[in-house]
Amino acid sequence: MGRPPGSKSRDHDARRQEIVARIAKRLSQRDAMHASYRELAQSAEVSLSMLQHYFGRREDVIAAVLDQARQNAEPYLAQARQSLEGLAPSMTAFLEHLRLGFDQFGLGELHSLALTEGLGNSVLGPKVVEALLEPSIEALTARLEAHQAAGEMRPDSNARHAALMLLMPVIMLLLHQRELGGALAHPIDIDRFLADQIDAFVRAHGMPAYL
Repeated sequence: MGRPPGSKSRDHDARRQEIVARIAKRLSQRDAMHASYRELAQSAEVSLSMLQHYFGRREDVIAAVLDQARQNAEPYLAQARQSLEGLAPSMTAFLEHLRLGFDQFGLGELHSLALTEGLGNSVLGPKVVEALLEPSIEALTARLEAHQAAGEMRPDSNARHAALMLLMPVIMLLLHQRELGGALAHPIDIDRFLADQIDAFVRAHGMPAYL
């Protein structure tokens, strides 16, 4: 007996996830930015009609890649939410964790893809915020709220605003130096930058007893 019209095959979700993984691997390569729908199908080793069957529009494929990246990042985000004793050591650990993601785990390429596809796009822009930017912001906010509860951070500081102040300049710096190639003509000592950023942050938001 055949499947009812519109129903999914038993392996639909697994097959879809396999296609997403192949496309994500291809999109992590710099020459794949702005890849056409047909090129995405080729990288997934499926026909264009099959890709349309599983996803619909090209934007839906990119959204699926971002959603999968968000799911894959959950163990790391769970760790990022956990504070360490002392505001400065905790912020140092958080930023080093972020830097490691850029250095070894493709986070820079993912940000490049997200910005390339998301800027000016009313569909993918919000997806980039939801799947890539907000999870890191929310993780750091949770970490800072724990420091407030421990009396290590000023209670009158807005934890979410503070998270944005610490996180966004570092993301921009890493993109500036690596994905945008700024290190060639305008090299920056990243270690020194992170130390200065943390020092300024702790002085602005830390409780006097912990400075």
